[in-house]
Amino acid sequence: MPTIEVVNDCVSLKAEPGKTILASTLDAGIPHAHACGGQALCSTCRIYVEEGSENLCPRNEKETALADQLGLLNEVRLACQTTVSGDVKIRRLVLDEIDEAIILQHGKASAPRSLGVEKDASVLFVDIADYTAFSEKTPAYDIVHILNRYFHIAGNIIKQHKGKIIDYYGDGFLAIFGIDDDPNHAQNLMNAGFELCEAIDKFDIAVHDIINNDFKIRLGAHTGKVIWGTIGIEGMQKEAAIGDTVNLASRIEQANKTLNTRFLISSDLFEKLEGQCRCQESFEIEAKGKREKIRVHSVNRHFVG
Repeated sequence: MPTIEVVNDCVSLKAEPGKTILASTLDAGIPHAHACGGQALCSTCRIYVEEGSENLCPRNEKETALADQLGLLNEVRLACQTTVSGDVKIRRLVLDEIDEAIILQHGKASAPRSLGVEKDASVLFVDIADYTAFSEKTPAYDIVHILNRYFHIAGNIIKQHKGKIIDYYGDGFLAIFGIDDDPNHAQNLMNAGFELCEAIDKFDIAVHDIINNDFKIRLGAHTGKVIWGTIGIEGMQKEAAIGDTVNLASRIEQANKTLNTRFLISSDLFEKLEGQCRCQESFEIEAKGKREKIRVHSVNRHFVG
C-alpha cells in the first residue's frame, strides 16, 4: 500500500485504496482539523504536498470549487477529498485552534487569502534620501505636510501605471505591479519610477519654498515570484506581498546609499525589459541571505516606454 509521510507529525502511515488522506490520518490518531466534517466546505483539513503530487487523485468538483474560491496553490490539497495511488510527503497546514480560527475567518471574506497565491510581479521600494537629517531640521507640522504631498504625488503616479502601494514607511513606500496579472508589470514599474523621479525633482523646488532642505528619493526594483495574501487579525488586516523578490528589492534600494546612485534595478528586471532601459553603470552588491553577489544596474531616465 502507498505510504503517506506527514512531515510535521513525524509519522508515516499506510493508505488503503480509495481512502482519503484525512481518513487515514485520523485513523492514525493525528489531530487533523476538519471543521466541516470532511465535506469540502471549510478547508481546515488543507495540506501542502511536498513530494508525490503525481500520486494524488485530481481535484474533484467540490475541491475545485473551494480551491478556486480561496485561490489555493496547486500544491495545496483538501485532505478530505484527496486519495493516493503512490507514496506522498505532506504537511498539515492547520495545526491548532488558532490556525483553524484564522482559516475559518478568511473563508468568510474575499480573496486574497491567508495562505496566499503566487504571482509574477515587479516590486518597487522608494525612500527619501537623508531622511534623518531632513526630519531633524524640519518642524513636525511641515514634515507631515510635505510627506502627505509626497505620498499624494507618488500614489497617483503608481496608480496611473497600474501599480499598488501596499506599505508606507516613515520615509518611503513599497509598491507592487502585476497583482492584476498584467504581463507588462516590469515596464509599468519602470515608467512609474522614471515619472516619479521627474515629479519629485519638481517637488524638490517647491519644498525649498517651505524649508531650506533638499528632497530627493532613491528607488530599487526587482521582478519575480511573490506570495500575495492577507495578513493580520480580524479588523486589522492588510494585503501583503512576501518572498525573496520583495526582500531583494529592498536590499537593492538600500544599496543606493552606499553606491551614491538614485535608481537601481536587478539584472532580472533589466533583462526583462529587453534593451528598453539604458544602464549608466553596473555593480555587484552583497545582499543579506544571498551567498553570491547580486548584479544591479543604475538606470537613467531615457526609457523607451
